[in-house]
Amino acid sequence: MTRRKIIGASLFFTLFGAMASLPPLILLFRFEGFVAGLPIATLFLFGLWVFLVAGAAWFGYALPRDEPHLPPGEDHR
Repeated sequence: MTRRKIIGASLFFTLFGAMASLPPLILLFRFEGFVAGLPIATLFLFGLWVFLVAGAAWFGYALPRDEPHLPPGEDHR
């Protein structure tokens, strides 16, 4: 995957995370369901948080570091 595609995917990932945590989507999980004593909406938010943290870690690993741009003739020290 090229650097440009990874940057585009990271932007999409960020927008997906923002949209998934908005109240209209969270309200879809408003029914009276419980899993292991926890409401479904709470599990959705926690699962979303874990997914976003793992994705951010992957993007941090996949994206190479930017090298500083030095004028020609200067050493990198």
